[in-house]
Amino acid sequence: MGETKDEWWVSRGGQRFGPVDFATLVESAQAGRLEPRSDLVIGGDLEDWVPAGEVDGIFERSEPEVGDEETAGHKPPNDSMADSGSYDFGEKQTQLKLPGAPRLGYILGVTVLPTILIIGLGKILPQLQSFAGPDIGRFVPLVVFVIPTSLVLAITVKRFQNLGMNGWWILGLLVPLLNWWLNYRLIACPPGYVFTKKLDVWGWILAVLYWLSIIGSIVAAVLFGAVAIKQLVESGEWQQIKNQIEIMRSEAPPAQ
Repeated sequence: MGETKDEWWVSRGGQRFGPVDFATLVESAQAGRLEPRSDLVIGGDLEDWVPAGEVDGIFERSEPEVGDEETAGHKPPNDSMADSGSYDFGEKQTQLKLPGAPRLGYILGVTVLPTILIIGLGKILPQLQSFAGPDIGRFVPLVVFVIPTSLVLAITVKRFQNLGMNGWWILGLLVPLLNWWLNYRLIACPPGYVFTKKLDVWGWILAVLYWLSIIGSIVAAVLFGAVAIKQLVESGEWQQIKNQIEIMRSEAPPAQ
């Protein structure tokens, strides 16, 4: 590999770092500071970004030779790649620091912040209507709906990006059952969960609370429906409803 081609860059979370040489990539991989699936690299003869694990030689480990004290022991972490930019590998990570809205920011951003905005806008709404005049003032209340809703949508898109998902997944929240799975990821999963597939302690706690709330809601809905039907049957209203249906059927014109 020529000197001009022994330059490599690493991309994580949309940020690019480098250049470094190939040996640094290998050392970083062996020390657990390079993620094979989520970290992208380019350099050498590559013409496009590829996952680090797909580049031959980066994650291949060679057996240490007998008597070689440097290779037989544990090497200290090599921070040369971190020094080439602001890239800090640190210890082997189970969480990726991706851009976007983190878990706590999302939870607060779709609950507390919209509530504060609605209360604040509600208090100044009369002044805004008076200032806008009678013709435009009637549309001012839409502000109380549009601003918090737009904020929630923007934070949700950022949260999907923080998980490593495309922001267009927000449309999936409109799909029954799929929205349960998506909300679980939004609420419980740490940054970069799409790549790591690992929950931290808070992730497990939030996941348990979330799914218990889903199960509790289903059980409560079934019990409420059963009680409502029982009350209809016992009060005689159910029979009245059946009689009205029979009357409507008998009065309906015969099919041609």
